[in-house]
Amino acid sequence: MGLADLESFMDVNAIRSVSKEIAKSAGLALPDHLPLLEASLELRSQNDAISRLLCLTAVGAASYGFDRGKALAWLRQEKLEGLLAKDEIAFIRGGEGFPQAFQVQIEGMWALAWALTLVPNLDFWQDCDSRFVTLLPNLKISQTSDEWQRKARYRKTEEVVAACDLAYCLHWAVRQAEIAGKPTPARLKSYVVIERRRALEWLLGNDAWDAVPLDT
Repeated sequence: MGLADLESFMDVNAIRSVSKEIAKSAGLALPDHLPLLEASLELRSQNDAISRLLCLTAVGAASYGFDRGKALAWLRQEKLEGLLAKDEIAFIRGGEGFPQAFQVQIEGMWALAWALTLVPNLDFWQDCDSRFVTLLPNLKISQTSDEWQRKARYRKTEEVVAACDLAYCLHWAVRQAEIAGKPTPARLKSYVVIERRRALEWLLGNDAWDAVPLDT
């Protein structure tokens, strides 16, 4: 059973059953008391998702050493500067903050790209593909995003909700291990789970990117 094994309508109990089955196959036992996601969740607009992914592309590139001035110029070229989060603005304009905080968000980028069907799989047990950067606009040559954007197609809301539910459940397991002073369970990497959950929760909510609640 996998994320795609769902009915065409939103059934949050069925979605949770899939999450528990996936967790169980990895050796994780989830309690029955974990709250379900809302059945009325809806995706943000596809344009919002595309814009967020492009903003993260520029900020992520800068966090890995790409010239911040060139990254900012590209964002202006794409008319995206006004969509940056506050901490992103501080980093890309003034170099404030730690690059590592933005580097890990490449996993959130992968989740957004998955939701836009730009990548085929969202496996929480695997890091994003090392060739991911080749699927994104090339900032080094100031490549526009027009052609790239035409390739994006939103997945069904139910698929994204199912992925978000699984991310929530896995985050709960990671957090419980952390509280108990134990290693991250089931060969998971906490930053992969957390950053992908952040992206999925953002897609299904109304919070700013830097204010997405990640309670467990």
